[in-house]
Amino acid sequence: MSFEIISEEDENGQLMVSVRRIQYRQAWEEVEAKRDTDEAFEAECVSVNRGGAIFLVAGLRAFLPGSHLTGRLPDEDLIGQTLPLKFLEVNQDDNKLVVSNRRAVVEAQMEDLSRGDVIDGIVKALKPYGAFVEVGGMSGLLHISQISMDRINDLEAVLEPGQKIKCMIIDHDKVNGRIALSTKTLEPEPGDMIKDPQRVYEMAEETARVYLEKQEAERKKREASAKDIVLGLGDALDDLSAGMDSADESGGDDASDNLDSLLS
Repeated sequence: MSFEIISEEDENGQLMVSVRRIQYRQAWEEVEAKRDTDEAFEAECVSVNRGGAIFLVAGLRAFLPGSHLTGRLPDEDLIGQTLPLKFLEVNQDDNKLVVSNRRAVVEAQMEDLSRGDVIDGIVKALKPYGAFVEVGGMSGLLHISQISMDRINDLEAVLEPGQKIKCMIIDHDKVNGRIALSTKTLEPEPGDMIKDPQRVYEMAEETARVYLEKQEAERKKREASAKDIVLGLGDALDDLSAGMDSADESGGDDASDNLDSLLS
């Protein structure tokens, strides 16, 4: 067993030693290694309070703010459960550990998300510029311009908090855990999100397939057009170069004739 001497010999020649101090230092080394790799890890909840919950990480107590718990509140039922976590703050000098369940969950989910994916979501809040939609613990923005091909004058007549919807991912920021969503790309006919949203959701996967195939065809067409332009430019440059060479040769002959005339 390893231990650390924490005092000098007393009058009886005895020393004070500590095993816990070594364990404490090793625990912080383990925590700092986890922080440096920034990989998700699992830990058990040992208590809850009004602000969040306490988890044991390598034997150290780490605080999880309630705002960083995904999909639930920090209540007594959480005690004894193991959750995936990532660090928010590691400060040994202040003996401070702060962790996030939301960050671990969101980053794991972001790895599996791609542009064009059709996903289920729940409308959480409406703003003048659009709706915030919860997607598996993440918050995505459904901008008002992306809801329908038709103009929307009253957003509350189309969406409401708590409503379940289907939408397409049109952009994502995996580093910051942000996603941009669209439902107008899922409309079988322009304006269906306003007139018949249920039809949109029922046909979402098929409509998305057709939409993505059309986007891919247009992309290939643009690439082909760009290639034709480049090839055409190459031909034009070759013609220009040939013309210049011909002009140089003709000019050279004229100069030689002029010289002969002067000498004669």
